[in-house]
Amino acid sequence: MGRRKHHRAYGVSWDESADTYARLGQGKSAATTTKLPDNLMALQSRMKRCVINDAGVVQYYLNPTDSTKKADGSAAVLTGADGQVMVEIPQCWFKYVYSGTTHQWLISKEQFNGASRLNAFYKNNAWVASRYEGAYEGVLYDTSVAIYTNGIYQTAVSCVFANADSSLTIASRTGVFSLLTVGDKIVVSGTAANNGTKTVASLVSAIKITIAEAVTNGTDAATVIQTEKDFTATTGDVLASVSGKAPINYGTRANFRAVAKNRGTGWRQQDYDLISAIQLLYLVEFASFYSQSMIGAGLTDWSGAWPGYNDYNPINNTGLSNAKGNTTFNVSGGNGVVGSYMTYRGIENFFGHMWKWVDGISISSNVPYVTNNQPFTDNTAANYTYLEVTLSNVNGYQNTLTQISRGFLPLTTGAPASTTTKITDYYWQTSGWRVAILGGTADAGAIAGAFYLSVSNASSSAGRNIGARLAF
Repeated sequence: MGRRKHHRAYGVSWDESADTYARLGQGKSAATTTKLPDNLMALQSRMKRCVINDAGVVQYYLNPTDSTKKADGSAAVLTGADGQVMVEIPQCWFKYVYSGTTHQWLISKEQFNGASRLNAFYKNNAWVASRYEGAYEGVLYDTSVAIYTNGIYQTAVSCVFANADSSLTIASRTGVFSLLTVGDKIVVSGTAANNGTKTVASLVSAIKITIAEAVTNGTDAATVIQTEKDFTATTGDVLASVSGKAPINYGTRANFRAVAKNRGTGWRQQDYDLISAIQLLYLVEFASFYSQSMIGAGLTDWSGAWPGYNDYNPINNTGLSNAKGNTTFNVSGGNGVVGSYMTYRGIENFFGHMWKWVDGISISSNVPYVTNNQPFTDNTAANYTYLEVTLSNVNGYQNTLTQISRGFLPLTTGAPASTTTKITDYYWQTSGWRVAILGGTADAGAIAGAFYLSVSNASSSAGRNIGARLAF
């Protein structure tokens, strides 16, 4: 019995010195640096999009190749009315071994010799059968007006206010208002006479909107425009995973932690153990850390167009991958082209477009502490687990990994690692207490990918190119 169950395990090894891969277990005869067939992957083939309610109960699963439909073929509702659109990840049994210079990872949907359950499934001091990652980058539900809103944070820019049609025009950025919709609440500041909360009445063009309130004629050179956001615990806005909205941006990790938790018991933003599980599933499937080669670059190729387009704000709405369902797919259109994305097993933009906060990990001068138990906190080791490793203290391409079973963290960086060798993704760090972001941005280029990690931000940091992702 034990041998039969071990035979069902499958995995990959990586010799970090030679930078070579080998498949293990039932997929050992398959080629590396290519996708393992689904019939040899009991776990990845069971990852699927679904709609779940605020109590965490699955309302229905989505069609595996078309998320606009339910599994039974009827129309699905991806706007939040039926619940949040999530990717179900089944519980995983796991074994990690490091020998010489070689890491080995074996996984199975069943217990096998020497295996234990993956940390991601020990959530809030209890084992769970499945974890759920947002199918989309996080969107904000504005409780003050009961709508899913769009993310925008325009820094100081010249804006023309016209009383005749109650309009705002920003001519210097070509796509500044392109993702706003009627009803969005925006907060205007930095003006002489037009500060305050406004309601979008119409989208005239990508550079002009009208609002429901009267305005005073004039041009204000340092106008700031941002989405109305209430990060108050319990009563404030709520993080969401719905289709058709611009991801929310510009909040601290703690801000997004609060609005994720506002959805209800068990909800959170994506956590370290969950993203580590997804990285592991990806790695075993493709037998290569080089995700930009195996999947594609996604939206990472805006080398110089982003500032003039919309000041490092979200470029696309969520849901571009709906027609691909649970599959892995990529569209990379090039610099300045709208519509690029990647999706891994239904997780849209796991890397690229915007950085996403990672909770449940805090780093003190390159020493990581992790937890999968809420409440999450910043700038402390209290109630965290010390991983007993020290990460690289040099920015660079990730070269070797720490020899731990709990995630993928760089031990060393620099040559011979590059955009195409070793981990292939970059690592940023700074001394002091730091928080983590994952995946990179629309202008990151070749340094981005599924393992692109930055632990250089203070807990007070917020950015136009940083968002979040809902998890359960």
